[in-house]
Amino acid sequence: MKIRFWGVRGSRPVPGFTTLRYGGNTPCVEVRTDKRIFIFDAGTGICELAKDIIKKQVTEAEIYVTHTHWDHIHGFPFFTPAFIPGNKFTLHGPAQCKMAFSEIMRSQMAPPFFPLTMDAFSADISVRELNDNETVSYPEGCHVKTCKTNHPDGCLAYRLEYQKKSICYITDTEHYAKIDTSLKAFCSEADLMIYDASYTDSEYTGENGSAGNAGWGHSTWQEAIKLAKASHTKKLVLFHHAPFRSDEQLDAINIAAQSQFPACITAMEGMEIEI
Repeated sequence: MKIRFWGVRGSRPVPGFTTLRYGGNTPCVEVRTDKRIFIFDAGTGICELAKDIIKKQVTEAEIYVTHTHWDHIHGFPFFTPAFIPGNKFTLHGPAQCKMAFSEIMRSQMAPPFFPLTMDAFSADISVRELNDNETVSYPEGCHVKTCKTNHPDGCLAYRLEYQKKSICYITDTEHYAKIDTSLKAFCSEADLMIYDASYTDSEYTGENGSAGNAGWGHSTWQEAIKLAKASHTKKLVLFHHAPFRSDEQLDAINIAAQSQFPACITAMEGMEIEI
């Protein structure tokens, strides 16, 4: 499986001179197998992925949305392959109690919020709702499993398995005082874990003089390492960088994290990993 990061930032896009190297687009990760393309989240990073899909004449893909907060869906209305007749995409997302996933996606593309509705898409787009502890299986032997995370309004983590390899995409989630046993089992022995490392421990608790970020639904790079070690994950990618985080600050986090877990890397736009 080949993984490429198209958007690695959380909360909102942050273009500018201090985010040039790691990137300012919001979450979007592409995974290619020899049979299928999987897209995890539809933040603004999906707009750049769209150009690549059109260039390579890709006509089908599976899109998995973790949750419907803006930073994970606000690139979807600009996903140009969805406007091309003959293309086919399946949009997967979490089942919600108050509004269906399909209705949430449609509501963001409707006046007065957006000039076009989803009916403007010419591609064949089907929608599938997912719950905690579900598995979506594909004929060639790919399996996508779900696990709920600790995040306001609900969120799903995804585990993609293919040919005895596994990738866990875990964003957004807030850690507990002890390691989440469900997530530990979910990412057990994973070849790659992509994890929400928005904050440092001191930022999360407010030890650095800030108000702290407890209850916001995000985790830290230190907690990412704890989970990776406990689950025997082979490689860890720190992801969903806070919008205030500069390239230099991410460099420092990368060095500190690798000193504690050498098989760790900090996600940046354009980065590619093969497992």
